Amino acid sequence: MAIRSAVVAGAAAAADPDAGGAPVTTTAPPDSPASGGVLRRTLRYCGLFVLRPLSGVDAVIADPQGLWSGVWLGLLYLGAYVLTALIYHFLGHQPVATPFLRIPLERWYLVQTFTTLPAGMASFLAYAGVAYLLARAWGGRGSYDATLGASLYALVLPWVFFTLIFELLAAPFLIARGSEGLPWPGWVESLRLFGLPIPWMFALCTLVLVRVHGLAWWKGLTAALLAAIPMAGIMAVFIR
Repeated sequence: MAIRSAVVAGAAAAADPDAGGAPVTTTAPPDSPASGGVLRRTLRYCGLFVLRPLSGVDAVIADPQGLWSGVWLGLLYLGAYVLTALIYHFLGHQPVATPFLRIPLERWYLVQTFTTLPAGMASFLAYAGVAYLLARAWGGRGSYDATLGASLYALVLPWVFFTLIFELLAAPFLIARGSEGLPWPGWVESLRLFGLPIPWMFALCTLVLVRVHGLAWWKGLTAALLAAIPMAGIMAVFIR
C-alpha cells in the first residue's frame, strides 16, 4: 500500500506543476503518422506515395488527419495552377484547344485564375463521392474521409511530375521567347500528357480503393475508371 501511495503521489506531482513536478505532455512517436504538422506530413506522404505507394496509402488511412493532409495537397496543387494561369495571361498566351465555354481566348487564363480552385476541388469531391458509393455498393467498408484523403494523393501526384512542373517552371520561358512548338518530339509529348501519368494515376487510385475498402483489385480499378468520368468532365469544361 505504501508503494502504491507513493506511485500515485508521484504521478499527481508530475501532472501538477505547482506540486513540484513537470507538466505531463503527450506527443506522438517521431515515426507515427500523426507526428509533425499537417503540411510536413503531407510532404512525407507524397514521398511515400511515389517511392512506396502501399506504405503511403496505409499511412494516410491510419492518420486521423489524413483527410486534411490530402486537402492540403489538393489546394497546393490547384494554387500552383492558379499561378500558372495568371502567368500565361500576362504573357498573352491563349489556349491551344478551343474551350467549351464562350469566353474570349485572350481572357481565358484570366478567368481560369478564378475557376481553377473551385472547379478543381469540385472535381476531386465528385471523384471521391462516386468512388466511395461504388465501393460501398460492392461491399467496401471504408469511410468517405479516407477515400477522399488518400485519393487526393493518387489524383494529384502523377500530374505534378508530368504536367505542373513543366507548365509552371518551363513553359512560361518558352512562351516569353515566342517559341513555336515544344523542345521534344510529339511522341514524347503524348507520353508526358497521356502515356505515363494516366496509367500511374489509375494504378494509385486502384490501390487506394483496395486498401481503404478491402475490394478486389478489379473492382477497385472499375470504380476508379467510372469515378474519373465526372471529374474529367468538370476539368474539361473549366480548365485548359
